[in-house]
Amino acid sequence: MKKYLIIFLLFALASCSNFLEEYSQDQAYVKGYNDLDELLLGNAYMSRNDVQSYQWGVREGLYYPYIHFMADETEQYIQGDDYLPKAACYALSGYYTWQQKVTRNPDGGDSWDDSADWNNLYSHINSLNVILSSINDFKGETDTDIQNISRIKGESLFLRAAYYFVLTNLFGEAYNPSSAETALAVPLKTTPYIEDLTYTRSTVATVYQFIVENLLDAEKALEGVEHQSLYRVDVNGVRLLLSRVYLYMQDYENAKIYGQKVLDAKSALQDLNIFAGEEFLNPSSPELIFSMGAASIPGNIAVSTSLFSNNFQISADLYNSYEPGDLRTTYYVVKEGQITYLKKMTGADFETKDLSDNFVLRTSEAYLNLAESAAFLNDDNVAKQALNELRSNRFASDLYDNSKVNNLTHDELIYFIRDERRRELCLEGHRWFDLRRYNVVSEYPNTKTLTASYTYFEEDPNTYKYIPSARRSYVLPPNDPAYTLPIPQVELEYNKGMKDNRRDARDGFNESL
Repeated sequence: MKKYLIIFLLFALASCSNFLEEYSQDQAYVKGYNDLDELLLGNAYMSRNDVQSYQWGVREGLYYPYIHFMADETEQYIQGDDYLPKAACYALSGYYTWQQKVTRNPDGGDSWDDSADWNNLYSHINSLNVILSSINDFKGETDTDIQNISRIKGESLFLRAAYYFVLTNLFGEAYNPSSAETALAVPLKTTPYIEDLTYTRSTVATVYQFIVENLLDAEKALEGVEHQSLYRVDVNGVRLLLSRVYLYMQDYENAKIYGQKVLDAKSALQDLNIFAGEEFLNPSSPELIFSMGAASIPGNIAVSTSLFSNNFQISADLYNSYEPGDLRTTYYVVKEGQITYLKKMTGADFETKDLSDNFVLRTSEAYLNLAESAAFLNDDNVAKQALNELRSNRFASDLYDNSKVNNLTHDELIYFIRDERRRELCLEGHRWFDLRRYNVVSEYPNTKTLTASYTYFEEDPNTYKYIPSARRSYVLPPNDPAYTLPIPQVELEYNKGMKDNRRDARDGFNESL
């Protein structure tokens, strides 16, 4: 982390506004809160970088795009391809098959730098630490000044909490109330200056406590503050993330409270019976609360019957989970012939969308958070009401029957909510994190073993085409250590003694071609 922090400051000197051209620990060159707002917008929010046609797989500027391939939402589509070495199935094979070395491609080389997400997210955190160490120096002379200062503080606290939430769910153990005090998460860095020390990993309980404290403070700072835009968070976005965090902590009382708070302020859902657009997830959707970052899906997953070099499509397991009459098989995931593709958010071929595919907040999650937390509190009526409200906007009107949900037993309801969450929030970055947390819910643990079938290719020396050479299946049982990513090697080297996450070698077994 020492090396990384130096890199961050050099980057800030080169790319930020003038007040960081000569960085000092007392931020002497911050002349006004507008300087901090500029840093917030330019260096603290996830960037929405364009993805060009030659950039498949995992590339600089994309945030943890492999999240869509480690669970059960996608599968490899088998075809020969002139550009296979650049395709997503090649670059992401280590993640898709839960390998010990996740960045390793089938030829034994590395597809990318395994510290990219670690560095990107800690870079944003360092910018936020600078902002939060300075913002209280400004009191404001007008009501507008006061509101802007409070807004900058609130947005910064939210983002810092959000990044630590992502980091600990990628690189730390899942939150288990019985072991959170000793289980390892990620290092907490809260100061704006370089510290000459070796970093260690904080416990899961410590990191989650920090996340909650930041979000509660963000809620206070953003209460009554005018919402700037879809791409800048407001108090409702803070409350939705709080609801999710409490759900992960199995604090169902607070998860329910905050899910309801979100819906009290914004409960709109898009009725698919009257939806006339091409893309369900678009910036004008009535469900959207907040989005940041780019979309990697158009370069990695089929978004039409033309796969190009994506080589991933929607899994049969996900597609078959939808019931007859569910309009999400028209507007979310679509099956045509041999290809099942994503229509939920597609974008132009090989270009990013105006919305993120792994950090977007919308009202449908609030309904699901409310339903799940209410069910765990044995308030099945509230849970069923929230489910029916959501589902009635997803099914053909003449086919939807509330009795499907209303007749569920309590135990059936718990698992049904999980399945509904998978169907509704597919390919938005939730599924992998959800499976992790289900693993540690003692009363209703995850029992699903994931299977990934992977086809290897070799180049035909005569035609230069890539043809299938072997197929292997890999399995991931519940609670497998591979549900946690390894700590980047560079961090282990610079922080001697930092404990890595155990991941076992995974050989798989042969299948017939």
